[in-house]
Amino acid sequence: MKKQILLFAFLSFGLFTACDSDDDSPEEPQQINENLVGTWYIDAMIVEGEEIPYNDHEDCGKDYVEFNEDGTYRQVDIWGCEEDVDAEGTYTANENSISLTLTDSEMVVLDIVTLNSETLLVEGMEDFDEDGEEEVVQQRFTRE
Repeated sequence: MKKQILLFAFLSFGLFTACDSDDDSPEEPQQINENLVGTWYIDAMIVEGEEIPYNDHEDCGKDYVEFNEDGTYRQVDIWGCEEDVDAEGTYTANENSISLTLTDSEMVVLDIVTLNSETLLVEGMEDFDEDGEEEVVQQRFTRE
């Protein structure tokens, strides 16, 4: 069974659609969902309805992602009780999705299931158990 290090499947699990951003169209104003702004801590993964609670190095703190008002974000992992910036870039968000642009122009689109003042729940398809078939995978984040 997979080690239960969840480490923000935002980017590492391929839950979400990624594509290169070679579009030369003029930039549109950034769309920011105000509910998203702030710090979100990983809480659990839900795979095909089965919840897998976050339980990795909690004595040092939980991994988290920060969404800033200026349209930037950073994903921070806690390793050996020290923060490690795993990813950073820009984002846009509406009521249905979050689009993250990485520094190498790759874009990751996350489907939003729930977003309120306390909970962020995103969903996608992933071959979580590595059996060749994709499962519905959700990740839940909280404000703490």
